[in-house]
Amino acid sequence: MIISSMNFKGGTGKTMVCTNLAAAFAQLGKKVCLVDTDESFASTKWAGRREEREVTPSIPVVQMIDAKTIVSSLRQLNKDNDIILVDAPPRLNPLVSKIILLSDLVIIPVPPKSGNDREVTEDFLQRFETIQEQRTDGERTPAYLLVNMAKDGYKLHSSFIASLPQLCEDYGVKMFDTQINDLVAFGESNQFGVGITEYSADKAKKQFLSFFNEVQKYSTH
Repeated sequence: MIISSMNFKGGTGKTMVCTNLAAAFAQLGKKVCLVDTDESFASTKWAGRREEREVTPSIPVVQMIDAKTIVSSLRQLNKDNDIILVDAPPRLNPLVSKIILLSDLVIIPVPPKSGNDREVTEDFLQRFETIQEQRTDGERTPAYLLVNMAKDGYKLHSSFIASLPQLCEDYGVKMFDTQINDLVAFGESNQFGVGITEYSADKAKKQFLSFFNEVQKYSTH
């Protein structure tokens, strides 16, 4: 199964989604591979810290920035692994289009910080819809918004989140029930090359497990 995490803006939590899902799936005994197509190579650096600390289970990472070879490479990796997590580039380029068309699930992390974040998300969804039209099998790549880095009690955040269901309806995507808060533990666990489910942080771990359970339900369909 190929799960990709993408948005057209940096800092939305694409890498957080990929690395934490990779660790959680690996803990369940799944054969997992991270595919890093973002030239900041944040997922690669996370995997490097994990390897340095000899954290188990081991999670391999493959860098792919060549749009000409990504289709064949991803298909082969998908044959050799149970779960592929793709950390996509934070912009539209030929890689993104091909990743969307190859993915079994697209996760779109959305931080509810400003009107600009909503505009960027809507721009992504418009492009996503255009890419869907390239499919020749009549199917759609399933996509879900994930509210990420939310802060409880912030009126701006609450208003932003309340506007998302309409955005989902307009563009034929869905939204995860779970919302991820802006918690320090996610940054701390990243520094050690571990997933939040491997880290002793109850609130963050509980939130991510709720999200992970939703992803697992989808992956078993």
